[in-house]
Amino acid sequence: MVAAIVGFYMMNSTEHASVPGVVTSPPPGGPTHYGHPMSSLGSGALGAASAIALACPYTIATQCLGSYNWGGYVDYNASYLVSKVVGSWTVPAIAGSTSTTCPDPQMTWDSNSVWIGIDGAFSGTVEQTGTSSDCYYGQTSYYAWYEFYPSGSVVLPFTVSAGDHITADVIFTGNNAASVPTFKTTLTDTTTGATYTSPKTAVTGALRASAEWIDESPYYNGFLGLTHVTQVHFTAATAIINGVSGPAGSWGAYNVYWLVAVDYNFPYSQTIAYVKAEPGAMNAGGNGFPVTWVSDGP
Repeated sequence: MVAAIVGFYMMNSTEHASVPGVVTSPPPGGPTHYGHPMSSLGSGALGAASAIALACPYTIATQCLGSYNWGGYVDYNASYLVSKVVGSWTVPAIAGSTSTTCPDPQMTWDSNSVWIGIDGAFSGTVEQTGTSSDCYYGQTSYYAWYEFYPSGSVVLPFTVSAGDHITADVIFTGNNAASVPTFKTTLTDTTTGATYTSPKTAVTGALRASAEWIDESPYYNGFLGLTHVTQVHFTAATAIINGVSGPAGSWGAYNVYWLVAVDYNFPYSQTIAYVKAEPGAMNAGGNGFPVTWVSDGP
C-alpha cells in the first residue's frame, strides 16, 4: 500500500481552470472525474498543531490521505475484488444561488461532483456515476452523469435539481469474451422517478481493487474550483467485496481511507486553511458520513 501512495504533483498554474467562449452550460460530456494521485498526510499532519489532524477519524497516519480533487472515503486493498458499490445522497444546492444564477465574481467554472464508484484510487481506470452542482460563468447547472474512465463522462438524459434524492450503484457484470471486466451503472432520482442504467461497458485495465464515495472538484483543462454547496450527506453506502456485502466503513484497519480534498498550497502548510472538502466521521453503522465544503481552491 505504501508504495502505491505517491506525492503531490504540483501543477504549473495555481489558477482555476477556465473555458472561453459563449456562456451557456457546461460542455457536452462535462469534465472528467479521474482521481488525482493521493499522498499520506503523514505523522507531521497528526500533530496537535495541525487543524486537519483533528478531523481525520483514524490514528493510523497512512489512512489519512490528501488529494487535489477527491474528498470522502475509499475502501482499498490490492487483493480486493469489488463487485458492487451502492450509495445515496441529496443533490447539494449551490450556496447563494437562484434557480438560474449563482455567485461567480471570478467569472469561471466551478463544479462540485458527488459520486460513487469502483477503481480510481490506485489504478488507471474508474467506473462511476453521480451528480454535479456547477456554477458555470454565473449560471447554475445541475446534472447527472456516468463515466468509465479513460472514456469521457456521459450526461444522463434527464434533469436533476438541488434537493433531489439520489440512489446509485456501480456493478461489475463479469468478463467479456476477451476477459476484459465489464460494468454498468444505475442512477435514480427518487424525487422525480427518473432513472438511467448505462450500457454494459468493458473497461480495459480495471483492477476492481477499490470502492469510493466521493465529493470532487473534477478536471477540465485543469482542476475546476469546487462549487460552494450545502453539506453533502452520503447514506446507504455499502459495497460487495470478495463476495461479502458490508458498509463502507466496515472493512477493517488499514483498508478504509479518509480522503480530504486540498488545494495547491497544502503541502507547504497542512492546515484547514488549504482544504477544499472535508469528510466527517462515519456514522455508527459505517454506512454514512457528511462532506463539508471549505473552499473552492485553487
